[in-house]
Amino acid sequence: MKYLAYMRTEFLKNLQYRANYWGSIANGIIAILIQQALWRAVYRASSGFSAAGQALTPDLGNIVPATAQMAGAGEIAGIGLGTMLTYAMMGRVVSGFLTIGQGANCGRKVRTGAIVHDLVKPLDIHIQGFFQNLGGALFRLVGVGGPLFAAMVLLGWLQVPPLKTVALFAISLFAGQVTLFATVFLCNLLSFYTKTGVGIDHIYSAVLLLSGVFVPVEFFPQWLKAISLCLPFASVHYVPVGIWSGIIGPGQVLESLSVQGFWTVGMVWMSRFLWERALGHLTIQGG
Repeated sequence: MKYLAYMRTEFLKNLQYRANYWGSIANGIIAILIQQALWRAVYRASSGFSAAGQALTPDLGNIVPATAQMAGAGEIAGIGLGTMLTYAMMGRVVSGFLTIGQGANCGRKVRTGAIVHDLVKPLDIHIQGFFQNLGGALFRLVGVGGPLFAAMVLLGWLQVPPLKTVALFAISLFAGQVTLFATVFLCNLLSFYTKTGVGIDHIYSAVLLLSGVFVPVEFFPQWLKAISLCLPFASVHYVPVGIWSGIIGPGQVLESLSVQGFWTVGMVWMSRFLWERALGHLTIQGG
């Protein structure tokens, strides 16, 4: 399949930037340590417990307390410390996969006129962009998230759930990537009408906030939580990581996957629908 070549090329391209790769690993480690310290401090301040809120020590093996210790740590919005740490750390593992690369960002090409070079190719830019983005996302998941995940499992910081849960998580994670790509691609198509991508990129900030990438939607105010769950954004990050961490319980998984599937199909259809019509509004301004 010709589109697979774009995915392979994008995957291999990331291997060439060794400094960036090791920098990403270091950034992931630092982010994990900061998140652990932050959430333990939040729960300590909220519940006043001491066992699970002890200060970080140079011994990395002691950063995350035992599950038994965390069990009595109290809850915030119905989420215990152990579950919250799992959500945060697993979110860091998949954060690179749920990030958009160049495949969906066509706004700059519209502004410079470079998009004409893609239009003359015997390819569907929408599908090409998806596979191109998927290649980079897979590299970040395997190359960066993989080592972080393995290290945390070996240190006992992360517990691997039953195989059924892992399989449902994998399905949900891929659906989240498709939803994210379709959403960002759809937003970038607005540049066909505005003739510039300036300002459109800021929409991605709203997607990040409402997707639960910073905190689970249970921590949102009720009005914001309702908005998030009524939009496709929670399907990007919250649903897959919520399934892994147990925030989305076994009885809620099928319902969450159904809603996620609805939004995945819906956003793909909407991005295709607007793509076919946006071409008629394209004006080449450069080259």
